[in-house]
Amino acid sequence: MAELPSGTVTFFFTDIEGSTRLLQAIGGRWQGVVEDHNRILRGAIRAAGGLDLRTEGDAFFAVFRSAPAAVTAAAEAQRALASHPWPPDATVRVRMGMHTGEGTIGGDDYVGLDVHRAARIAATGHGGQVLLSSTTAQLVRHGLGDGLALRDLGPHRLKDLARPERIFQLDVHGLPADFPPIRSLETPTNLPAQRTSFVGRDTEVARVKELLKGPGLLTLTGPGGSGKTRLALQAAEALLDDYRDGVFLIELAPISDPLLIPASIADAMSIRAEGRRSVLDTLREQLRDREALLVLDNFEHVIEGAIVVSSLLEAAPKLRILVTSREPLHVAGEQELPVPPLELPDENHFDWMAWARSEAVALFADRAAAVDPTFEVTHANVTAIADLARRLDGLPLAIELAASRVKLLSSQEILERLGRRLDLLTGGPIDLPARQRTLREAIAWSYELLDEGERTWFRRLSVFAGGWTLESAEAVASSAGQGGDVVGILGSLVDKSLARRMRGEAGTRFGMLETIREFGREQLDAAGETEAVRERHTGYFLELAERAEPHLRRVEQKEWLDRLEVEHDNLRLALRWAIDTDRGSEGLRMIAALWRFWHLHGHLDEGRRWADDVLALPSASDRDVHRARGVSALGSLAYWQEDFPVTRKCYEESLDIARELGDSTLEAEGLYNMAYPPAYEQDFDSAIETIKEARALFEELGIERGLADTEWLLAIVARLDGDRPRARALAEESLERHRRIGDRFGTSDALHVLGRIALEQGDLETAGRCYLEALEYDEVVGNQTGIGIVLDNLAAKASAEGRHLDAVRLAGASERIKVAAGGHAPPEFIDFRDPRDAAREALGQAAVKAAWDEGQEMTLEQAVEYARREI
Repeated sequence: MAELPSGTVTFFFTDIEGSTRLLQAIGGRWQGVVEDHNRILRGAIRAAGGLDLRTEGDAFFAVFRSAPAAVTAAAEAQRALASHPWPPDATVRVRMGMHTGEGTIGGDDYVGLDVHRAARIAATGHGGQVLLSSTTAQLVRHGLGDGLALRDLGPHRLKDLARPERIFQLDVHGLPADFPPIRSLETPTNLPAQRTSFVGRDTEVARVKELLKGPGLLTLTGPGGSGKTRLALQAAEALLDDYRDGVFLIELAPISDPLLIPASIADAMSIRAEGRRSVLDTLREQLRDREALLVLDNFEHVIEGAIVVSSLLEAAPKLRILVTSREPLHVAGEQELPVPPLELPDENHFDWMAWARSEAVALFADRAAAVDPTFEVTHANVTAIADLARRLDGLPLAIELAASRVKLLSSQEILERLGRRLDLLTGGPIDLPARQRTLREAIAWSYELLDEGERTWFRRLSVFAGGWTLESAEAVASSAGQGGDVVGILGSLVDKSLARRMRGEAGTRFGMLETIREFGREQLDAAGETEAVRERHTGYFLELAERAEPHLRRVEQKEWLDRLEVEHDNLRLALRWAIDTDRGSEGLRMIAALWRFWHLHGHLDEGRRWADDVLALPSASDRDVHRARGVSALGSLAYWQEDFPVTRKCYEESLDIARELGDSTLEAEGLYNMAYPPAYEQDFDSAIETIKEARALFEELGIERGLADTEWLLAIVARLDGDRPRARALAEESLERHRRIGDRFGTSDALHVLGRIALEQGDLETAGRCYLEALEYDEVVGNQTGIGIVLDNLAAKASAEGRHLDAVRLAGASERIKVAAGGHAPPEFIDFRDPRDAAREALGQAAVKAAWDEGQEMTLEQAVEYARREI
């Protein structure tokens, strides 16, 4: 072997992604594939002046005297690998990683941390991906060859390494550059970034961490404003490394129905539930083996839902749940930790520096400095601040509200004003804890410092659940004679800590802490404005839902689906108001507008309950257009849950009403829907007759989407009836129509069907093209039902091509998605036969079981990536 270079060198590691699976798939041909791979890697390394030290199976370890040489070797190797004529069922994808450091030689090999760092970087990548450490990236940044570029993937924690490593990706022109997130040690979480420092509570944080090592449930109790949420978030952040499957915050304040707790948890963890399986059952299954921490915030107003917590802990022994509530949940195994007030200065012993370090005074000082950078605790003002903290019983929220006034008042003036206020209003409701009475008055004091216009806006904005936008604030909180500068008013409320600004992908939103929102709702009731403001709130979100509905099938559907998701809590609140006040017309219009959103975003179970409740209202019983559309929405939700008796009953009622009203458009839609029940009962003659009747009406009315949909359904029926040429012609016409009118949902459905027909005709190229496009559509929206159908189609394609192990893996992944979704339409007889049957004949039971298990272990993201490679 050549002499090992020393000094500063670049270490280079590679291996074939999925080599074990590839070996199982191609058997005896593996040796030839590996030899071609080795020849390509060795040639690229040596041509760039590198030294290939050793190979282990399909892995290479090489060293270069310069970082640019290593990058050149990696780029040339990836180009050669991509252009090599691999067998169709044995495409080789190699991941590569490199790091530049000290070439310390021990014996006949390299030793030291830099070698391990390079190996760890390589191990985080995906097939076809080249990763560089920040050190290597800096050395090559200004000397990259033509067609090469660096992409910053950010800092990542790597196994066994103490500090995070900033990792860069080498993009090679003409080769794939978009890969899944690299496999670092980052813990999945949705914990928000804290915009203020955490003051004190070190003992409590340590206690929370210790108690969570015991039984699965810990409840932090205390009055509103005592800092339960902030303590929970701080402890959760400190525990990120302890829960490999994630730490998730579930904010329960926006909901009022305990039945929505499972949906809130599922939303926070990006777990979708579709079909007839309940969201809770889906969560029990999904969390069974996960090591995760859930933080359920503000549980007190949905305390009847405590059984959900018990059910999840019973199903998932590795799960831990941290709850914040004004009262314990009173379930078996619960540990309770009362959150004490902040540490107060010792009033029996004056030591101004010790008083300044106490938690309550330190919090006041920190928040005061945030609004007035010149503020500091001194010998002169520490007594007033300490007295103020005591008057507020050390409650963090009350202290923060008081500190926000230092822009206007000195510490002594704040104390005097607060003192007079509390003296005047002592003896509040006796059924409230003393500290809560104090906090209530602290908020009231801050509220009364607002001018009249700000007070009006504050109490009206409290109607929103989950926050608001500028647009919705103007629509709901303003009225004739009560307008104003909404931006200025919101800025003032944020400055006074009565509202907060929330940034996210959906743009700027505003919200309130729940304790403050509760106070605002009390003021709204006292002003006699609740009914009028709730009506405007319901009207605004009904209008938003109806404005969104036409877009939920179009090319812009993701934008509108995401917007509805952000406003879901407000939509729920509007529906609840419509139900509680027996406003059937508004409720029916809302479920008719929202059912497609509930379907595509995995809220089927919840949507079904809303639809049932609305349709049961006395005021929803009139046989009008709203009833027809509402009952049709329930039928569609039932269809996607495979509840076909309810589907038929609802569609029949909707069609009957349409005919009674003489509404031709509604009748055409009703006829189209009524074709589904006989089609799925395999009564094709009745289905075709109904479809043709619907089509004639759509044609008469000039409704292109209806014509496209009926062609799609006729294509399915023709395919099932064995007339593939006619089925293909209809599917192609449906696809062309859907594309022309910009119907993204219909386009995806047409692609599914055209791909199935093309596959059965042996046109594998068309089938693959259809599946890829459909997969892209469904992935963008997050439509698990659609993704499952694509995987089924791809499994059939792989089986037809003799790639039985790929077929079984895809089918296994699809089955996992369906189980998580709780079932899907269409029914099983429309799908292809189980690919395991053909695979067993060719490969035997053991190989089939192993491939099926591999598919079952794939996450949704991994399944989609695998599917793309197999198209």
